[in-house]
Amino acid sequence: MSTKLIYFAWVRERIGKPEEDVELPAGIETVADLLRWLRSRGEEYENALQYP
Repeated sequence: MSTKLIYFAWVRERIGKPEEDVELPAGIETVADLLRWLRSRGEEYENALQYP
C-alpha cells in the first residue's frame, strides 16, 4: 500500500521535493517510527529531520 507524504517549508527545501509516494515497511506504527525510517533514507532526510 502506497502512502503519500507531503513536506512543507524547511523540510521540503532540505529534502528537495514537495511530496512523495512511499511503501512503508512493516512495523511503522507511530510518527516516531516514521521519522526514524525517513532519517535512514539518506543524508538529505537525516539533515531535514534531525530535530523532530
